[in-house]
Amino acid sequence: MSLVHTLLFMLRQEQDMKLAVSCLRSLENSTYKTIVVYNQGNLDNNNLDNFLKTFNLDCHIIGDGTNAGTTVGRQKCFEYIWKNIPDTQYISELHLDMIFSPNWEDPLVTYLENNEEPLVSCGIVDKKGAMPFLNINTTLPDQLTQYDEFLMGLRTDSVVQGFTNPCIHVSEILKKTGGYNAAFLKGRQCFEDDSMLLGYYYYYGTKRGWYPKVNYNSVVYHEIAGQRMTAGGKSADNFNGLVKQYGTMGLKALSELHGSPWHKQYFLTRYQEGMNK
Repeated sequence: MSLVHTLLFMLRQEQDMKLAVSCLRSLENSTYKTIVVYNQGNLDNNNLDNFLKTFNLDCHIIGDGTNAGTTVGRQKCFEYIWKNIPDTQYISELHLDMIFSPNWEDPLVTYLENNEEPLVSCGIVDKKGAMPFLNINTTLPDQLTQYDEFLMGLRTDSVVQGFTNPCIHVSEILKKTGGYNAAFLKGRQCFEDDSMLLGYYYYYGTKRGWYPKVNYNSVVYHEIAGQRMTAGGKSADNFNGLVKQYGTMGLKALSELHGSPWHKQYFLTRYQEGMNK
């Protein structure tokens, strides 16, 4: 069994470095330790390589330190894996503001092995102690050393409708659906996940009624989640690219694919607006 992680690396302030160290240190206790890192900026590849070598991880650096955006960065990671590590069965999407418990991937890989799904998301808890999709709030530990026990204690045998990062894809299906298409998604990152979900939705066919799932048998700390809920302005090009790629009916499908009331209302409203033009 093989899983390769993908991670976009960009430091904007001192706090980002602290988050990066916490994230990578926690990943040292993962079952799978190979990571394709896309360098989005602030460190050149040589300095980034020296930094990553301080962790017990097998890191492959791509990119040149230019912020190419989420869509391009993730897609380049996928393409690198398909070309250079072709036997990879699963591909994850990770963020630097995450903390992982030991062997966090195991329940998710087991789920994909036993269910006909193209991907599954991990349960998350954010910096406010909120656990989306379960509507639960908890109190975060005071010390970083307490997070392993804390995250393990949040695990529950619950699989619910929804999507979030981190997620794990079945590499073969992700490749068939194309991943993220930068030809359409040119604006500020915000709707690339929706494009990917629609690709899976149409891959399985609408008759089957597929929808994405969050598996709380594994829980990860994700400091800032749900960024699209506050994104505006520059994300318009990204949204328009989504509509150009999948049409207005794609928005209707997204209102049914997502589990949260916010997403359902957002995409249904945009679908209705499009139909009334």
